[in-house]
Amino acid sequence: MHATLRSALSTAVRQRLVTFNAAKDIELPKAARPKVKPWEPAELGQFLDSIGDHRLGAMFEVIAGTGLRRGEAVGLRWDDVDLARRIIVVRQQVVQESGRKKTRQAPAPCPYCEAGHLGVSFGKPKTASGEDRVIDLDEGTVGALLAHQLRQQAEREEWGEAYADHGLMFAREDGNPLRPDDVTKLFVALVDAAGLRRVRLHDLRHGQASLMLAAGVELAIVSKRLGHSSISITSDTYSHLLGGVGRDAADRASALVPRRRRTAPDAPSGDQRDHSVTTSAADSAAEQAPETTEPPSTQVNGGSDPEGSGRPCGTRTHNQWIKSLRTPRTVYFRPLPPCAGPHRKALVTAGYSRSEYPSSCRPVPLRAV
Repeated sequence: MHATLRSALSTAVRQRLVTFNAAKDIELPKAARPKVKPWEPAELGQFLDSIGDHRLGAMFEVIAGTGLRRGEAVGLRWDDVDLARRIIVVRQQVVQESGRKKTRQAPAPCPYCEAGHLGVSFGKPKTASGEDRVIDLDEGTVGALLAHQLRQQAEREEWGEAYADHGLMFAREDGNPLRPDDVTKLFVALVDAAGLRRVRLHDLRHGQASLMLAAGVELAIVSKRLGHSSISITSDTYSHLLGGVGRDAADRASALVPRRRRTAPDAPSGDQRDHSVTTSAADSAAEQAPETTEPPSTQVNGGSDPEGSGRPCGTRTHNQWIKSLRTPRTVYFRPLPPCAGPHRKALVTAGYSRSEYPSSCRPVPLRAV
């Protein structure tokens, strides 16, 4: 309302009808856009199942499956739909004009009949971006429209020459356009008959948007399908439904960055041993533990079978840290070069022949690591 008043006063200023625009510098209170609360998918499915036999049931199925506005659905013509290609082109809408009947004005002109209509008129869609927009149809909606087309053809034959053909997809029994208010009243009655919680007819449009967002459809496609003038309107209206979409976008963006596979620091494999960090506990164990001349235990697939049982000797893993804590283990400590800095000694996992290590290495048995 404020935008309309400001535009009208701006035109009056340019025509020198008034000296200034009183609505230009007004500070409007900030109003948050209300959050939509459409039906859950189960509720929508229950409603569509309950109206399958109604003569206008296909109209509500089209609104729920395409997100059309009420006036756009009432103004659909059979020339605007291609059932073979499963598309609808939105070219017009039916606008309610109750003032003409109250003020006893002449009927609004109609492009399809000479008499015109009291209370309704044909016009372009609400926004420029909504004009001539193409909307794809699902198979269920196409099937509902085919059944509705056969029903309407039977009504046309029943009325004969009295049928006022406007080419409308959804019309009265005699072919004249529906009043949008009557469609809303019919929707409320059908909802009550189905035993569902009451929602607005416009919430079927919101429900289509929420289903698409839940299915991972991009926000720009949803905005274009609904015919919003800008994507910001779509974002502001359905921002509370975009939580999962944001997480999915973050995962997809992160997947584009090549990364080296990370390995757990506590599970070295093969010859990839960490010689860069030593602990004070290991240093103290090397200083306090007595020396022993026992050779290290035999590795997997190595050594001989002392009992002659045919069983493999030693443990079955190359990682000595996985060995049983009950079995004494042998580790070697060997000096590092001066470039090692503060790390004076490195822990080397045992399992090789003692002759492979220099004489400076001394074995230290550890019973718990």
